[in-house]
Amino acid sequence: MLLLLISWLLLKGSEGARAIWALNAGGGSHRGVDGVMYKPDVADMPGVVSDHGVTHVPLLARVHPQDRILYQTERYNSDNFGYDIPISKSGNYVLNLKFSEVYFRSPNQKVFDIKMNNQPVIEGLDIFNKVGFGTAHDEYVPFKIDGNSLLIGDYKLAFDGNLHVEFVKTQFDNPKVNALVLYEGSLNEVPKLPPLESEDDDIVQEDIIEEDPTKPEMHKERHVPEPPQQKKVSRPKKANPYDDQSAQYWPIIISIGVFLPTVILLYSRQKAS
Repeated sequence: MLLLLISWLLLKGSEGARAIWALNAGGGSHRGVDGVMYKPDVADMPGVVSDHGVTHVPLLARVHPQDRILYQTERYNSDNFGYDIPISKSGNYVLNLKFSEVYFRSPNQKVFDIKMNNQPVIEGLDIFNKVGFGTAHDEYVPFKIDGNSLLIGDYKLAFDGNLHVEFVKTQFDNPKVNALVLYEGSLNEVPKLPPLESEDDDIVQEDIIEEDPTKPEMHKERHVPEPPQQKKVSRPKKANPYDDQSAQYWPIIISIGVFLPTVILLYSRQKAS
């Protein structure tokens, strides 16, 4: 509940930024909790669309339930791929890229770079290393359009009205993205995800995943029924000859007890005569 309140306050405090373009990678159209309207993914472009997160991470962490779908669907590719975003006027902008790791469960498994108009803006992005498994993560790239120029940090590039966002493959698996939003405004006006609650969020998320209400039996141990017991028939109990190991010596002891006095008595009479 506290997490949702923080999310709402962050959104309320960022009304100055205006989303002018948004896309739900790998998914359909969606209206976010902040009112942003995401268009569906482009059909005829390189890569593979996946909704793996929908079925495997239904309770994805660090995001309002209404917007989980933005982090559960994705597009990835075995090579570089990207999206084109038209920008028609000068001003300050922020590119918001949304990610979550819903497959790998350790760092250095999926690492990739991101470029804007062939200029590297994010290098070595490892989502799991940032936030762990099944947790929303956002990256923000502020930039400025000034006439025919694209200004990113200290770099000034030629600009023809089209912003090309490219996800670049490295040696560690395939590049991916879950959603993209372009805001007109400054970085401090853009909605932010709430901070991670603790360093153990990924561990907590593992527990949440196992509580998936849609598949109550998925993570539970199978109950193996005990084999039916044979029907017992009432009969006199048979004594176990090994219950009392001393019983087998009683005949010998009795025999000695009878024989020894007899021998002594006979010996005494013979000596007396």
